[in-house]
Amino acid sequence: MIRYITIREYGVMEKCPQAKIISYNARNSEVCASAARISTTQGDAVDIFEKACDNPKNQILIQKVLQSGHRSIIEHAAFTIAFRNVSAFVEQYLIECRLASFTVKSRRYVDFSQLGYYIPPDLSENARIQYCRYMDTLFSAYGKLLDAGIPKEDARFLLPYSFNSNFYCTVNARELAHIVTSIRYGRGQGIPELQVLAAQITHQIEDIFPCLAPELERTPLSDDSAAIPDTFEIHSTPSFIEEQEIGGVSLLNAPTDPLGILRAAYAANCPDPASPFCLETLLASERPRELEQLSYTFLIPDITLSGITHIVRHRMQSIIIPPLQRVDHSRYIVPASIKNDPDMWELYRSTLESANGMLQQAAQDPELRRYGYYFAVSGNVLDIMTTLNARQLKLFMQLRTCKRAQWEIRMVATNMLKLLRKHFPDLYNHFGPSCYTSGHCPEGRLSCGNAKAVIAEFEDLNRNDSPNYPIG
Repeated sequence: MIRYITIREYGVMEKCPQAKIISYNARNSEVCASAARISTTQGDAVDIFEKACDNPKNQILIQKVLQSGHRSIIEHAAFTIAFRNVSAFVEQYLIECRLASFTVKSRRYVDFSQLGYYIPPDLSENARIQYCRYMDTLFSAYGKLLDAGIPKEDARFLLPYSFNSNFYCTVNARELAHIVTSIRYGRGQGIPELQVLAAQITHQIEDIFPCLAPELERTPLSDDSAAIPDTFEIHSTPSFIEEQEIGGVSLLNAPTDPLGILRAAYAANCPDPASPFCLETLLASERPRELEQLSYTFLIPDITLSGITHIVRHRMQSIIIPPLQRVDHSRYIVPASIKNDPDMWELYRSTLESANGMLQQAAQDPELRRYGYYFAVSGNVLDIMTTLNARQLKLFMQLRTCKRAQWEIRMVATNMLKLLRKHFPDLYNHFGPSCYTSGHCPEGRLSCGNAKAVIAEFEDLNRNDSPNYPIG
């Protein structure tokens, strides 16, 4: 049995990870069978669906089409899964699936000190004691930071990736099959917690959408589980990265003629010569598809594991995140709210130094070494890379350069925007938080109340920079 435990109820409270399908399309089989028939059957879409209702041949047809390799038909079946009391590692694993939608319990607003953490089921008693001592040390300090008034969004940097998370995931059947098979045969191999969740999902699918069950057993053509080490990367002395060192973004790739691309895209979309290209009109459009033709690749070094969660919530991007098994456990962020308080800084520093010493011991134990990803803390940092188009960047900047955004992701987003404005100021001088782009704040009572100051800040952004791209 997989065991969960809460810090203040050690040995008393056990929580089992659960993946429960709480909603699905009532006519999944009929819809997918109709999709299988529509390209080769006479009649309109509604007629074909009505003939599929209660048709005993639906299951056989769907499986036959799947066996032939045409899996797009099962994209019409959708499921919402509630993940309850799973580790943050599981959350990170799943949220990287780009074709699913997630809503996660926020560590910025919720106190996690009583929600518990995951304990691998196969640890010996001695290994279990070492594991829990490490987790308890971090949870204890996290609670003390909260009691002292440190903001939750900063105290969370001490939370280990074993802590219990809860979230919803809505996904179509094809992507769900990909998730389950990647757990069973790909990068999720050897992770007991994920295996339990995949088994639970499979069991439920067998009851509510049985034609999908063979897809959940299908071995992928390639194995993506290789080269993931079962070792800790630890240095004898932990190093701390301060706020001002975060956000050193690099723009690795950008269009060489962005204005020309936009003009060509506009001409293809609107060939009427009576409607000439105008950048301001394009930006005001409700459907600025032309912006999707401009792609930008960024390298974001030293972003915390917590910061990564703010980026991956934007689904329309191509992102590379190293596996948590590769994290350097001895490098940590230290927020200003903690560094500027001598008592809290001493608590934070001494806790992580103590945790670093425990990691040195855990790294020598094969039982604990294979679970190194649970020892990662939210304040550890990784280097990531992402590619976004200009339309998605417009939304990204509206949300992430806002004063309501968490400070780390705001620094990253603002530095990204500086690079974009330097590259193509005619376009990106129009990008920024919602108050800057639209003249009003959508946050309501949660507004920062300083819209004028924020607008002035983004009007001055890059004032002393000269553009790299010549605007003709």
